Amino acid sequence: MDKLQAMKVFCRVYEAESFKLASESLDISRPMVTRYINALEEDLGAKLLHRNTRNISVTHAGKLYYQHCVNILEAIEEAEGELGDLTHQPKGRLRLSVPMDFGLTHMVPILSEFSELYPEITLEVDFSDKRVDLTESGIDLAVRGGDLGGDHFIARPLCSMRGYVCASPKYLARKGIPSHPRDLKQHDCLVYTNAPYAGKWSFKSAEEEFEVNVKGPLLGNNGGALTRLAVAGSGIIMQPDFLVERYLESGELLSLFDEYETFTGQFYAVYAERKLQPKKVRLLIDFLVQKLQSPA
Repeated sequence: MDKLQAMKVFCRVYEAESFKLASESLDISRPMVTRYINALEEDLGAKLLHRNTRNISVTHAGKLYYQHCVNILEAIEEAEGELGDLTHQPKGRLRLSVPMDFGLTHMVPILSEFSELYPEITLEVDFSDKRVDLTESGIDLAVRGGDLGGDHFIARPLCSMRGYVCASPKYLARKGIPSHPRDLKQHDCLVYTNAPYAGKWSFKSAEEEFEVNVKGPLLGNNGGALTRLAVAGSGIIMQPDFLVERYLESGELLSLFDEYETFTGQFYAVYAERKLQPKKVRLLIDFLVQKLQSPA
């Protein structure tokens, strides 16, 4: 038995609380995961996990052994990392999760530049607005706005965003220009269903703060698609600056209610709390911070 590999497998099962998820994240078969765990238990003479057809639970011995495994594996990784920093270019697969629209508008050129600098690092990028569980999915790093995923994760700020309410000249010529945010109740609004404010848009000024319930003929879970629909004249949108700024500059969209603040937020690099991050992850985090906090 490869003891170190068995330790890695046990730690992954422990963290994911699932043989299936551990096998997928480690890219080994589920029976192989079972064999590693059985071999460890036989070698140690102690039960590490209780499992049945529905779930698993960790024994007291399993909890103690997990802490020792983590310390041993991190010590090995640290030693290899220090030598690797001196003798080798960073390499290996790095799994990254980014929001669809922000990823396409901002991350693609940055990731392309990163790949040129570190050609031996293979980036596996999931472009999706779906929130992934970093523990279960095997994702090394996620770029997120809003909810950051809990106390077991570290978040480094990357860049800020703010929302705009916009419509095309074509739509405004047809439907009229709303003079106050509350007038949106009588307009066709294109609602982004993934947002916590879906169907309920917030406005804030020095004098007042309120919400407006909006509705319209089109709802969608992709802000880029809704922005293009707004450009085509389908309705009014509330979307972040990185999606609408080029259309505002070209005049294809007009900003409404600039005296009011809508939503604001921050994008973060989110990763699991560990004593030692692999060098490739540290490099990408630092690169994102450099590029997004100080854009050229």
